Amino acid sequence: MNKKEKTTNKIVVEKLKGSEVKLLITVPNKSFQKYINSSAKSLASEMKVDGFRNGKVPVNMVEKTIGVEKLLYEAAQEAIRESYVDAILDNKIDAIGEPKVEILKIAKGNDFEFTATVGVLPEIKLGDWNKDVVKINKKFSKEETTVEAKEIDHEVEYLASQRANIITVNRAIKKGDQVEIDFDVFQEGVAIENGSAKKHVMVIGEGKFIPGFEEELIGLKAGENKEFKIPFPKDYHAKHLAGKDAEFNVNVNLVQEKQIAKLDDEFAKSVGKFKSLKELKDNIKEGILQEKKRRKSDEHKKEAIEAIIETMKVELPEVLLEREMDVMMGELEADISRMGIKKENYFEQVKTTEEKVKAGWKKDAAPKRVKAALILQELAKQEKITPNTKKIEEKVNQTLEYYQTLGNSDEKIDTHRLYEATKGSLANEMVFEFLMELK
Repeated sequence: MNKKEKTTNKIVVEKLKGSEVKLLITVPNKSFQKYINSSAKSLASEMKVDGFRNGKVPVNMVEKTIGVEKLLYEAAQEAIRESYVDAILDNKIDAIGEPKVEILKIAKGNDFEFTATVGVLPEIKLGDWNKDVVKINKKFSKEETTVEAKEIDHEVEYLASQRANIITVNRAIKKGDQVEIDFDVFQEGVAIENGSAKKHVMVIGEGKFIPGFEEELIGLKAGENKEFKIPFPKDYHAKHLAGKDAEFNVNVNLVQEKQIAKLDDEFAKSVGKFKSLKELKDNIKEGILQEKKRRKSDEHKKEAIEAIIETMKVELPEVLLEREMDVMMGELEADISRMGIKKENYFEQVKTTEEKVKAGWKKDAAPKRVKAALILQELAKQEKITPNTKKIEEKVNQTLEYYQTLGNSDEKIDTHRLYEATKGSLANEMVFEFLMELK
């Protein structure tokens, strides 16, 4: 069907609760017949009928071959796609998500009638938020961002530790040593699930095991065994073990010493393009300073947005909450993956389910995130904040170049979606700049 042809559909718009609208769309019989013809032509291209060339099978023959119900169904799908989009555009409806479609009337020689229910961007009412944001801005402007010498020294020592030479020694374990152990964990004489490990490597003193475990290993030598009992922390992630005694059986395989280089100019030169230890420390200081400023800026933005949320009145559509929870679950899955744990095992360990996690998010975190996004959009509209086209394109090109370094071709990337996402991200940054500069 020609999309440029003026639509003659009858459209009735009904506003529903929860920021939804229901569209009752009636496609006249004459228009619907064109959809039937279009669908028949499309189906005919795939059919082989004796006496007819491919794509030249007449409508009545297509209908006879595949059945009237199949033909009407195909025509209905095409009519719904085009009529719904036209209705949204003609009525200036800010639809979000996919519509729920219900066919009310479909028959040959009759008007085609269906409803499409869809979420819409909700109406937002912001209260008197300005004075609260100005107050927050004053608070953050008074807070000076500094870096202490001990923070720099800590980073230098960590850097040296990461580059240390590891040598095997024949002596008792002491703090700072790297050890390789085999261990089994029991509770009341019964092995606990996932409570065994072979050739487990750890550094004594880093505190990455349950409290008291590393201290029990100090004084042991390679080849020695020790059995001891210590409690799991009361806030341990596996609730069925929290606060209960654990019996450990540990074999020491290796004791290794970390030989750390002397912290001087030569060490700095070995790290990178630094001429001296001072230059390395200055570089580290700047890195810490920028990270602190970033965290401070994030906290500043968070407080400003939360202050505005307190003043807003909005009815959130279910589709926005569901979409946000899907995003949050994706973020959680990425974090779990980086930990080297399967999603199913993670939920088992923390004694919950994906459904319970989402239910918790729906009460607080998800609504806050959705409201924050709506506020940024609303303020951008109110203040006429729009990113420069050139800047958007520069950012898009930078992203595409990054994808290419990962081996992704441009064909696999939805550039329109990337452009819109970049535009939205830059607009959000500009809104935050506007908010944080209010006095």
